[in-house]
Amino acid sequence: MRILLFFSAILLFGVSCVTDNCSEQRTYVRYDQVFVTPDEYRLASATFEEPRELEQPGKIYFYQNLILINEVREGIHWIDNSNPNNPVNLGFLPIPGNHDMAIQNDILYADAYTDLVLIDIASPTNPQLMDRREDVFQSHYFASEEGISSHFVPTEVTETIDCDDPSWGQTWFGRGNEIFFDNSSFSGVAEGSIGSGPTGGPNLNQTGQGGSMARFTITQNHLYAVGNAEIFSLPIASDGSVETITKTDLPWGIETIFPYEDLLFLGASNGMHIMSLEDPGQPQHRSTFSHANACDPVVVQDDIAYVTLRSGTRCEGFNNQLDVLDVSDIMNPQLLHTYPMSNPHGLAVLDNLLFICEGEHGLKVFDVADISQIDENRYSHITGFHAYDAIVLRGISLLVIGDDGFRQYDYSDPSNLELMSHIHVNRP
Repeated sequence: MRILLFFSAILLFGVSCVTDNCSEQRTYVRYDQVFVTPDEYRLASATFEEPRELEQPGKIYFYQNLILINEVREGIHWIDNSNPNNPVNLGFLPIPGNHDMAIQNDILYADAYTDLVLIDIASPTNPQLMDRREDVFQSHYFASEEGISSHFVPTEVTETIDCDDPSWGQTWFGRGNEIFFDNSSFSGVAEGSIGSGPTGGPNLNQTGQGGSMARFTITQNHLYAVGNAEIFSLPIASDGSVETITKTDLPWGIETIFPYEDLLFLGASNGMHIMSLEDPGQPQHRSTFSHANACDPVVVQDDIAYVTLRSGTRCEGFNNQLDVLDVSDIMNPQLLHTYPMSNPHGLAVLDNLLFICEGEHGLKVFDVADISQIDENRYSHITGFHAYDAIVLRGISLLVIGDDGFRQYDYSDPSNLELMSHIHVNRP
């Protein structure tokens, strides 16, 4: 396996210079690139397995009484949520390379590295693979003779560097195929992926609901998937199949997708893009609201967009805030208010309630009846756990996913959220 040292020196533990020998010792975190081949990830079938414990949970998706939890690059946990106080882990659906999903009319659409798989889930515990569209998302992965880049494995490395080495005194340097970065703002490595998303807009079909970190969504009887610099439009036929695939190029840095009425709101690393679905098969760019580099999920309600910006990791920037925008004029979105946050990730809004996942700082609940005083109208702040993304289900519960597992809350009293259930993470 060819090893690429990528985003190294996330944390420079220490540097000692020995004057006599003209050398220094550095300790880095090295990222070794892992490759997989199509022959490896296309061998898997949609065979339902016994329940697994959560180890590295990713995105969440809600459909009827089912909660789907992605196990990053592995597949999907199947949770029966008929009783939110006692969700039942039904089993695990292995899908190598999966990050995200969306459902319409009992058909699951999921990414599998470069491929799109369609799975009939009419019988939830007996899913049937309908189709695999190969290399739909090929542009989202770095490819070499060894396969496609799947993910990175961190390893701590210490080395002594002589003063005649070209890397001496440099904040970053290259050495053959190896790249080192001395950048303490990075604490992780972004993985190329497609995702599932929330549903919205007029739709006569039965669709599910995803979180604000979505990169897949279904609306207007189309499946939409965003990559780093493109959006794919896939019309869904009456039998659930997808045939024509249209790709529209976008500016670099697209991260999330959220449907609202006949629009798509795309969160990007340097702004928010608004796309029109007047022609669902050809989304048209209408406007962009630009901001400093930061991770940027967005949700919209009643022509008000709520955008969280956070710093660190791949987000680069130093902004941790909530932006509130008026998007009634899609050609000219206007920033109304900005509120400081700790490290906001995903968010969800329903009526006058706004839920913001604050990463390691937990979960905050705000009253947004008056958007000019959101910071003064905080209902509650729950700490002691990691919150990555959320889905709010009207009259049912609030779903929260994070590094330490899946939580479900009764939000009927927003000033005192009640934990209904918790599925823990079990890391080896």
